[in-house]
Amino acid sequence: MIQTIIGDVRLAARMLGKNPVFTLVAVLCVTVGSGALTTIVSATSAFLLRPLPGASDGARLVSVDRRSQDSSEGVSASYEYYEHLRERARTLDGVAAWSKVDLSIAVDGQGTSVYGNIVSPNYFAVLGARPVLGRFFDPTEGRTPLADPVLVVSYGFWHSRLAGATDVIGRTVGVNGQPYTIIGVAPPGFRGVFTPIETNAWVLLGMQQQLRPGRDLSGSPWLRVFGRLAPGVDREAARRELTNLTTEYIANASEPAGYRAYNAARLYGLTGLPEDASRAVGGFMGLLLAAAALVLLIASVNVASMLSARAVGRRREMAVRAALGAGRGRLVRQMLTESVLLFLLGAGGGVVLALAGTRALEQIPVPSDVPLSMQLSPDLRVLGFSLLVSLVTGVLFGLMPAFQAVRRDISSRLRADSAGGASGGTSIGRILIVGQLALSLLLLVAAGLFLRALDRGHRIEPGFDPSNVATVSLNAESWGYDEARARTFYRALRQRIAVLPGVSDVSYTGVLPLTWGGSGSSIQAGEGTGSAARIPIGLVSVDAGYFAALRLPMLRGRGFDDGDDARAPGVAVINETLARRLSADGVALGRTFGFGGKRVTVVGIARDAKYSNLGEAAASFAYFPLAQAWQPNQVLLVRTAADPQRLEPGIQEAIRSLDPALPPPAVITLQRATSIVLLPQRIAAMVTGALGTVGLLLVSVGLYGNISYSTTRRTREIGLRMALGAPRPRVIRMIVQDGLRLGIVGVGIGLLLAVIGTRLMAGLLFGVSPMDALTFAATSALLTSVTVLASYLPARRAADCDPMAALRSE
Repeated sequence: MIQTIIGDVRLAARMLGKNPVFTLVAVLCVTVGSGALTTIVSATSAFLLRPLPGASDGARLVSVDRRSQDSSEGVSASYEYYEHLRERARTLDGVAAWSKVDLSIAVDGQGTSVYGNIVSPNYFAVLGARPVLGRFFDPTEGRTPLADPVLVVSYGFWHSRLAGATDVIGRTVGVNGQPYTIIGVAPPGFRGVFTPIETNAWVLLGMQQQLRPGRDLSGSPWLRVFGRLAPGVDREAARRELTNLTTEYIANASEPAGYRAYNAARLYGLTGLPEDASRAVGGFMGLLLAAAALVLLIASVNVASMLSARAVGRRREMAVRAALGAGRGRLVRQMLTESVLLFLLGAGGGVVLALAGTRALEQIPVPSDVPLSMQLSPDLRVLGFSLLVSLVTGVLFGLMPAFQAVRRDISSRLRADSAGGASGGTSIGRILIVGQLALSLLLLVAAGLFLRALDRGHRIEPGFDPSNVATVSLNAESWGYDEARARTFYRALRQRIAVLPGVSDVSYTGVLPLTWGGSGSSIQAGEGTGSAARIPIGLVSVDAGYFAALRLPMLRGRGFDDGDDARAPGVAVINETLARRLSADGVALGRTFGFGGKRVTVVGIARDAKYSNLGEAAASFAYFPLAQAWQPNQVLLVRTAADPQRLEPGIQEAIRSLDPALPPPAVITLQRATSIVLLPQRIAAMVTGALGTVGLLLVSVGLYGNISYSTTRRTREIGLRMALGAPRPRVIRMIVQDGLRLGIVGVGIGLLLAVIGTRLMAGLLFGVSPMDALTFAATSALLTSVTVLASYLPARRAADCDPMAALRSE
């Protein structure tokens, strides 16, 4: 059998080599389709399926969520809850906890801002990671608060900031202004359990009072928990035990009543993303996968159409082989071998294309102050998937042409006319062309809708002016500052920035608008205490000058000033929507509401704006003064008349003059920072636009090749028509009409598919209907025009032939 297969492959290679142009075009078609699908599959695998880098036996790692009974809501874990699970869980071999922490690591007096994790002592042990240098945390460390200032650094940080020195173990560095000892270096590629973010350092939970003084190790929820399933234990058994332990914890713990509703546990695989993020990313990647699969289908249909046309020309060859004793099964197998070989060659080219494609996706700029680390290149599993898809598509799309080549009896095939006298085409070829056109239209409609949504997003008025504003993310907690020192620093920095040339307004905010970083709460309207009197709101803490810096209009009253400090009565600025909730006439100045256990007075009403995303409806929103709602992490806002990026040297010098040990901050324009809300639409428009263009080119080539081939086979018929007096324009019109009929049928079927398929995109379209008439009409017109052009070119060539020469070709 092996010798037969090898013989088939050798013969297939010789047959493909005899027609290099056909082989090259077919392989290129498959390369494009396979490369597109492999690229998106590789990205999807990296986000959702790939095991955690550096961890061992990842299939047994599970994330543990504390949820409500119906799993509709969840809450983070407190340290006490984590300890309860760690000490009592028997279905898990270990339970670990972690949370993010912003760190400033000073090496030789020069600070570097890094994203870090504050973790339980068994964090690395539960993951099964091994250090490349030194050791990880010992189970006895971290039990006494502030007793173990030790640090594990990433492999990348070790090389970039510590020069890869082998004597780094035991070295003391500054962490948030305090001395810490490096005890280990994580393995290459290890990024913890939240892999999209580049984590560079790990510290113990016992150092929380120093590194995250706003949190505590009591009953407040702020940790994420994960564990490792014990051998032979399935996820459902572990879930039942952890749910029982959660119920037991609630019965004995003295935590706020609001947390008691979260009395169940839910487990899911630890893949580098939280489950809610996994669902969102999974849905988005599913749309891109569908688009890439369409391109592969179009490419495969293209190749099948070429094979079908080639099979017609090889009927005499197949007849001779059959006359010499080859059975039908043997002939079909040989044709399938050629088809599979074409698709495997294309898959090889697709892998090369995927390597370039994933590298391009990794370079997409993401406006974020968090260091992102995307490693999307294909791994062995993705390569195996690509090989399997190529084998399957090679067989599926090679069967029809193979049976077409051998379906007629020997004598009729031996008596068949020459190419010049054959009929124009086959029903199989026409069906394949119609399928190509329908799939291409669906892909083009998707690309058009995303482009329309992106354009609409750019046109949506956010309610403020993001132009000419520089932003700098600052975190005094990561510098080791207490509240008094941080307040002094922020005040002094504002004064120094305000005198820089071209600066008109300076302020601070806790969270930038339109950066997916908003938070919510509720207020108590009036003096009532019932649930009906509570109003859900979005909120942010801002400094004096915020509304001027963002050019966010104040409709009534005033914004905040330096007098709204911690000693002054509580005040707030609210938006129009909340004003209408508090007062029937919308004039809510002077009204009070309950928030955070105190009464707050409305001193201003600002215009409604977009806060979390551009597609949100008008919602109640409140602004509170930072001086009365202190937080150590703040974002500096600087409005200037010139290019805000030019302020970077001046801002960095102002910070350096106040504290030379601080790491130099990055300056990002507000326009770039807020553009992250359109990132899904931008990526979708870019990917589907590229895939749509490729699909259109494939359809154009396939349609042109099919019509050109069928026209060539009608040479004798066309010559006879012209010899009998048919004018040249009529011949052209006849051929174009044949192609146009195929185009109309394909476009019609494609429109039906688009009506069904585009409904899945509705959540990503800003103010654009999935049934957008302009997009449907434009893409239909484009595809119809391509059909006419692809038909006209071979029609004109056929009409230029000499009738007598065509008749003598027999």
